[in-house]
Amino acid sequence: MLRLWKAARTAREFVLSARRDGGTYELEWPHVQRKLGVAARGAPSAVARLRIAERILMGFLDPVEDALFVTAGLISLGYPASFHIGRETAPVVAPGGFYAWVQCAGAVVSTSLPVREEYTEVLRAGEEASC
Repeated sequence: MLRLWKAARTAREFVLSARRDGGTYELEWPHVQRKLGVAARGAPSAVARLRIAERILMGFLDPVEDALFVTAGLISLGYPASFHIGRETAPVVAPGGFYAWVQCAGAVVSTSLPVREEYTEVLRAGEEASC
């Protein structure tokens, strides 16, 4: 449990330090040594616990900052996580929306929406992005 709170505090600091004026972000992901034995299949329960810690430490975040927090928290726990932003495939012209999600070892772990089918990925960042 202590490891989770340490990861949540790291994620909080990451989100706060990433914020820039004008609604932009500068992403410098937490650097951790990959822990052997951290199974990606445990990521969904880690996401649920991180979200509880997120609500306690930061309240309710918008979808982008929620995905940033979860990604940084998973990376801090040793998971190969990545942050993704995608644009809706329909409508093809404006006003198509954007959505952010988190993947771990190739699986979407932050939402039950079919993001791979309904969004065209426009940004990928984080640990898994460099694998």
